[in-house]
Amino acid sequence: MTTRPLKSLLILALIFAVCTTAFSQQPTVKPPVRVAIKAGRLLNVRTGEYSTNVYILIENDRIVSVGDQAPAGVNIIDLSNQTVMPGLIDCHNHILGNPKDLSPTGSLRMSSPQAALWGTKNLMVFLNSGFTGLRDAGESDAAYGQLALRDSINIGLIKGPRMVSAGNFVSVNGGHGDADFFAPDQVQPRRPNIADTVDEVAIAARRDIKYGADWVKLMATGGVLDLVSDFNVQELSEAQMAKAVEVAHRAGKKVMAHDEGTEGIKAAVRAGVDSIEHGTMLDEEGAKLMQSKGTWLVPTLYTFQRGSRWERTSVRIRSA
Repeated sequence: MTTRPLKSLLILALIFAVCTTAFSQQPTVKPPVRVAIKAGRLLNVRTGEYSTNVYILIENDRIVSVGDQAPAGVNIIDLSNQTVMPGLIDCHNHILGNPKDLSPTGSLRMSSPQAALWGTKNLMVFLNSGFTGLRDAGESDAAYGQLALRDSINIGLIKGPRMVSAGNFVSVNGGHGDADFFAPDQVQPRRPNIADTVDEVAIAARRDIKYGADWVKLMATGGVLDLVSDFNVQELSEAQMAKAVEVAHRAGKKVMAHDEGTEGIKAAVRAGVDSIEHGTMLDEEGAKLMQSKGTWLVPTLYTFQRGSRWERTSVRIRSA
């Protein structure tokens, strides 16, 4: 008759021991890591003015204070002969994949997980180059690897600049965002970013928002590296772009439009997009329209300047 009470006592003792061990093994809170930077010159980007011999106190990965007195009890990184400035922000990039592989089949030879791993490396390159903010202007990855990287940075799983990001490229069939370059008898399954009607644009935009996009990316015109489209030609109609703006703004999101050609730029601005990306053939009428609507221009000039240097170099090589 004493066996059952004895077993109950043993079980209670075991539970108590496990709970005690669990509580005793709770991680201890580590004190914050503090360090100070002594800047010979510190740039105030709002005023354009420089302060001299400034101490910047950093706790973990956040700036705590800026002053002219050395904080006590912390290590000091002496940059007395250097100019210090806030982190840079890249407003237009595509972070997934190998940035040196621009071949037409590059995206077809890389899986979504591999592209995300490349993205992790690319983010560290940006961070180590002084970029603390980055805006991904959309990706072809139907699995939204860029959004996974953004979220991983936010929870501290990986290191990288703070990110905001578009989802996929909302594009017409055969447009700048259509990743299917195959012959008609080798066609791929239709991707969810392809939208040939106003209603299909709404569906594509809602899908991006569903999976966490900060921006909706519209392919208003063709692109300069396209196999199937012309950068001068408007692709999405004004009505399609207006529908995307309606859907995105109702959800508290913003809309960017890839725009190279003159008429496509104006159509996107009239439709209410928040920013024009590239704006290559922007004319005076389009610029005034953007000003009246408060539309931002993200020009990406360096891409074209560097591309022109590549072209001149290749011409010299061919001529030699």
